Amino acid sequence: MLRITKVDTRSEQKLILEGYLTEPWISDLSSHWEETRHAHPDRKFVVDLRGVTRIGSAAKGALASMKSEGAEFLASGIRMKYLVKHLETEPQQESRNRRRAAGHSMSREEANK
Repeated sequence: MLRITKVDTRSEQKLILEGYLTEPWISDLSSHWEETRHAHPDRKFVVDLRGVTRIGSAAKGALASMKSEGAEFLASGIRMKYLVKHLETEPQQESRNRRRAAGHSMSREEANK
Protein backbone atom coordinates (compact mmCIF):
# COMPACT_ATOMS: atom_id res chain seq x y z
CA MET A 1 0.00 0.00 0.00
CA LEU A 2 1.17 3.52 -0.79
CA ARG A 3 -0.06 6.71 0.82
CA ILE A 4 0.45 9.92 -1.17
CA THR A 5 -0.04 13.28 0.54
CA LYS A 6 0.14 16.55 -1.39
CA VAL A 7 1.38 19.69 0.33
CA ASP A 8 1.33 22.98 -1.58
CA THR A 9 2.92 26.21 -0.42
CA ARG A 10 3.61 29.43 -2.30
CA SER A 11 7.14 28.34 -3.14
CA GLU A 12 6.95 24.55 -3.47
CA GLN A 13 4.81 21.53 -4.17
CA LYS A 14 5.54 18.38 -2.25
CA LEU A 15 4.43 14.77 -2.53
CA ILE A 16 4.95 12.83 0.68
CA LEU A 17 5.12 9.09 0.03
CA GLU A 18 4.63 6.47 2.71
CA GLY A 19 4.62 2.69 2.39
CA TYR A 20 5.40 0.48 -0.60
CA LEU A 21 6.46 2.20 -3.80
CA THR A 22 5.71 -0.80 -5.99
CA GLU A 23 3.20 -1.90 -8.61
CA PRO A 24 0.28 -1.15 -8.89
CA TRP A 25 0.80 2.19 -7.11
CA ILE A 26 3.37 3.53 -9.57
CA SER A 27 0.56 4.66 -11.87
CA ASP A 28 -1.02 6.59 -8.95
CA LEU A 29 2.31 8.29 -8.28
CA SER A 30 2.69 9.17 -11.97
CA SER A 31 -0.82 10.67 -12.03
CA HIS A 32 -0.12 12.77 -8.94
CA TRP A 33 3.20 13.89 -10.45
CA GLU A 34 1.61 15.01 -13.73
CA GLU A 35 -1.28 16.76 -12.00
CA THR A 36 0.88 18.53 -9.44
CA ARG A 37 3.69 19.69 -11.70
CA HIS A 38 1.27 21.07 -14.30
CA ALA A 39 -0.77 22.96 -11.70
CA HIS A 40 2.12 25.30 -10.81
CA PRO A 41 5.15 24.63 -13.02
CA ASP A 42 7.03 27.64 -11.58
CA ARG A 43 7.20 26.14 -8.07
CA LYS A 44 9.93 23.89 -6.75
CA PHE A 45 8.82 20.26 -6.70
CA VAL A 46 9.86 17.95 -3.86
CA VAL A 47 9.22 14.24 -3.41
CA ASP A 48 9.57 13.08 0.19
CA LEU A 49 10.65 9.43 0.24
CA ARG A 50 11.45 9.25 3.96
CA GLY A 51 8.33 7.19 4.67
CA VAL A 52 8.89 4.66 1.88
CA THR A 53 9.63 1.19 3.26
CA ARG A 54 9.93 -0.76 0.00
CA ILE A 55 10.69 0.25 -3.57
CA GLY A 56 10.22 -1.81 -6.72
CA SER A 57 12.18 -1.69 -9.96
CA ALA A 58 9.34 0.05 -11.84
CA ALA A 59 9.44 2.84 -9.26
CA LYS A 60 13.08 3.55 -10.05
CA GLY A 61 12.14 4.44 -13.62
CA ALA A 62 9.31 6.70 -12.48
CA LEU A 63 11.58 8.46 -9.98
CA ALA A 64 14.34 8.88 -12.58
CA SER A 65 11.83 10.49 -14.92
CA MET A 66 10.69 12.83 -12.17
CA LYS A 67 14.29 13.73 -11.36
CA SER A 68 15.05 14.49 -15.00
CA GLU A 69 12.07 16.86 -15.03
CA GLY A 70 13.38 18.80 -12.04
CA ALA A 71 12.03 17.04 -8.95
CA GLU A 72 14.12 17.13 -5.80
CA PHE A 73 14.04 14.28 -3.30
CA LEU A 74 14.13 13.94 0.46
CA ALA A 75 15.45 10.57 1.55
CA SER A 76 16.65 8.89 4.71
CA GLY A 77 18.66 5.75 5.20
CA ILE A 78 21.70 4.65 3.26
CA ARG A 79 19.82 2.58 0.69
CA MET A 80 17.30 5.28 -0.22
CA LYS A 81 19.92 8.04 -0.35
CA TYR A 82 22.05 5.86 -2.64
CA LEU A 83 19.07 5.16 -4.89
CA VAL A 84 18.21 8.87 -5.22
CA LYS A 85 21.82 9.81 -5.90
CA HIS A 86 22.15 7.22 -8.66
CA LEU A 87 18.75 7.54 -10.36
CA GLU A 88 20.15 9.08 -13.54
CA THR A 89 23.08 6.69 -13.95
CA GLU A 90 21.13 3.51 -13.26
CA PRO A 91 19.56 3.09 -16.73
CA GLN A 92 22.98 3.57 -18.34
CA GLN A 93 24.50 0.92 -16.08
CA GLU A 94 21.68 -1.53 -16.80
CA SER A 95 22.19 -1.00 -20.53
CA ARG A 96 25.92 -1.73 -20.18
CA ASN A 97 25.20 -4.88 -18.16
CA ARG A 98 22.78 -6.14 -20.83
CA ARG A 99 25.36 -5.58 -23.58
CA ARG A 100 28.00 -7.44 -21.58
CA ALA A 101 25.61 -10.31 -20.94
CA ALA A 102 24.83 -10.45 -24.66
CA GLY A 103 28.54 -10.76 -25.43
CA HIS A 104 28.97 -7.36 -27.02
CA SER A 105 32.23 -5.62 -26.38
CA MET A 106 32.39 -2.02 -25.29
CA SER A 107 34.85 0.63 -26.26
CA ARG A 108 37.14 1.98 -23.56
CA GLU A 109 35.19 5.27 -23.69
CA GLU A 110 31.87 3.48 -23.01
CA ALA A 111 33.36 1.50 -20.15
CA ASN A 112 34.63 4.66 -18.45
CA LYS A 113 31.28 6.47 -18.47
